[in-house]
Amino acid sequence: MGFFKKNWLKLVVVLIIGVIVFNLIKTKTAKSDSQTTLASKDVVVTPKIADISEELTLAGSISATDVATLHFPTAGKMVWVGVKVGDRVKKWQAIASLDKQQLKKNLQTQFNNYRTALSQFQDTQDQYQPIRDKYLVTDTIKRILERTNYSLDNSVINYEIADMAIKDATLTTPIAGVVVSIDKPLAGVNISPTDTFVIVNPESVYFQSDIDQEEVSQVKIGDRATIILDSFPNQALESKITYVSFIPVTGQSSTVYQVRFNLPITNNQDLTYRLGMSGDVTITLKQAPSALTVPVDALYINDTGTSYVLVKNNSKKLSVRPVKTGIENDTDVQILEGLSANESIVIKKK
Repeated sequence: MGFFKKNWLKLVVVLIIGVIVFNLIKTKTAKSDSQTTLASKDVVVTPKIADISEELTLAGSISATDVATLHFPTAGKMVWVGVKVGDRVKKWQAIASLDKQQLKKNLQTQFNNYRTALSQFQDTQDQYQPIRDKYLVTDTIKRILERTNYSLDNSVINYEIADMAIKDATLTTPIAGVVVSIDKPLAGVNISPTDTFVIVNPESVYFQSDIDQEEVSQVKIGDRATIILDSFPNQALESKITYVSFIPVTGQSSTVYQVRFNLPITNNQDLTYRLGMSGDVTITLKQAPSALTVPVDALYINDTGTSYVLVKNNSKKLSVRPVKTGIENDTDVQILEGLSANESIVIKKK
């Protein structure tokens, strides 16, 4: 009894503090309960086991690796055109020719010049042969002999150039393919080296896209992809990356890099896939089979950056459950730790 009389004031203070703390805890609990209570408009979902992947979609179009832009090395009169736009050609097939009459006359002139130079060379050799036999060749004589030799060499070179001009007067294609463009398709017209014939090999088509510099580090050669062309919207083409450029694409307003994808075709002779066909390609960056997933809307992040979900414990009460996440796409997110497949989680609706 003496203890209470001596310490009554302290006991009262402790009691008051206890009441205050109790009220604070009760208020905080009530507030917490109000934030984690199931509302009628909230959605209850169950985690599911499913394959999940992270993907990147790019726009692009069809191009080709084997494209030959051909032209004559010199101007001239075109006397023969053996193809027209749309024709198929074989490798090394002749497709056009210039007038060779003047070229042949020039070749004959160069041959005559060669014979003249050869005759002069032989005359000079004969003239100085006695001196050479006596080992009395001076520097002057040596220069004379060298000049005749140079003159003969030049005549040979000029003849060979004239002969090459005749061969170059016939235009041949280095690839097999389809003729897609002819600047001047008629014989009898004069053409210049800027007039071209364009041939494309339809078997060498591929799909190409441009990728931003922020995303290029996420892709690599061999990554799987799916191509859907606008011309065939119901046909998904399984593909993979075959090339990622090291330098950016020129002429773009931002820094982008070219990515190429193979087209899974064995024969494009019917020209099913044509240059310029546009479409979208979806690249699979990451994938996980049979993963535990929840909808993206069911995942929350607190102020400290921790991911969590709201787990339904009973009829109305919810608890905050920290989780570790993995692959995430537009609709679902992979849960690595903190949640099991038989639990119910809640998506809060505002």
